[in-house]
Amino acid sequence: MDKYELFWSTMELCNWDNEGNDDKVLFPVIKHLSEADDETIFKFDDLMSELLYDLDTKELAKSCEEVEGCISDDGFLYSRCVALINGAKYYENAKKGKCKEMWEMEFESLLYVPQKAWALKNNADIDEYPHIAPLSYETGSNESGWK
Repeated sequence: MDKYELFWSTMELCNWDNEGNDDKVLFPVIKHLSEADDETIFKFDDLMSELLYDLDTKELAKSCEEVEGCISDDGFLYSRCVALINGAKYYENAKKGKCKEMWEMEFESLLYVPQKAWALKNNADIDEYPHIAPLSYETGSNESGWK
C-alpha cells in the first residue's frame, strides 16, 4: 500500500458540489476522520505535513513568485495546499513544477482538518488538539529544499 493512501483516499471525500465554500468542501473529510481513532487523525496530520513539507522548495517558491509577482510565506503555504486538495496526480505534477496555476489559488482551510476532526470526535475545542506533526509545513522549514 502507498505510504500516503490514508491521506489521498480520505481527500477523495471532498464535496466539490460546494466549491467556493472551503468548509463545506472539507466537511465530509472532517466527518470521516472524526469517526476514526485519534491515532488515525494524527497519522493524517503527519502525512499532510510531510506532503506540504516536500513542496517547500526554493524552486517552487521561485515559480510562485514568477506567477504572483511577489511571494509571502503564508501565500506560498496556502497555495501548496492547493496541490494536496487536488489529489495525488496533481500533487506529483505540482512537485515537478507543472502546475503554475496553483500559485493563483489558495486552500488554507486544509491545514485545520485534523484539528477540526479531532475536536468533533472528542467534543473539544480545536485549540486543545494534542498532536504536533514531526515535520513543519511552514515556509522555509525544508532546509534541504531551499539550498
